Amino acid sequence: MNLKTHKHLLVLLIFGWATIFFYLWFAKSPYFSVFLNWAQQHLILYVSVLILLKIVGIIWPPLPGGLFTLGSIPVLGWPLAYAADFVGSAIGSSVAYFIAKKYGKNFVAKIFDEDSLEKINRVRIKPNREIESIFLLRIFGGNIIEVICYGAGLLGVRFKNYLIASLLSHLALGIPIFYLAQDFFSGQRVLINLALVGFAALLFYKLKHRYFEFN
Repeated sequence: MNLKTHKHLLVLLIFGWATIFFYLWFAKSPYFSVFLNWAQQHLILYVSVLILLKIVGIIWPPLPGGLFTLGSIPVLGWPLAYAADFVGSAIGSSVAYFIAKKYGKNFVAKIFDEDSLEKINRVRIKPNREIESIFLLRIFGGNIIEVICYGAGLLGVRFKNYLIASLLSHLALGIPIFYLAQDFFSGQRVLINLALVGFAALLFYKLKHRYFEFN
């Protein structure tokens, strides 16, 4: 692996694991109950900060905004934590789209490494399948989900189709993740969750050539 061309992914992984370890430590510390009481007393402020972190996390991908919303499930419950993630994702994805559309590849290249951009350059969305294509890319994009937000603006995808696909994909993927994330904190149904991930990967492998063309 070339360190320079994969620096975005490395930063994302390091930041993500550091956040997870910090959360696990914090959840077992005596400070958690204090924080829980504060969050419940300042619910609007806390949710607003989560939405802001999600927005910034999409515009500047090294910040894993989704980890903060997922980590808030024990504090808010999964429906409210998911709602914060949904709103932040809708706003952040729209901002990223228009940034890419206005400033082009040169600006986006300053945010992402060459390897991530190459993945987008290789995708050719088939005509009249913009909604389906973006929907699948957002669900199965893995570590390039934020790149897709910028990439849609670069690839000439119509904003209406992009937004519809982004919102639908967030509902289809986000609700199950946040619901099943409760099991992560309790250690339940681990095998079932792994089976669902495997099924989703197989489904994308079977469908990807119907919606995408790769150079």
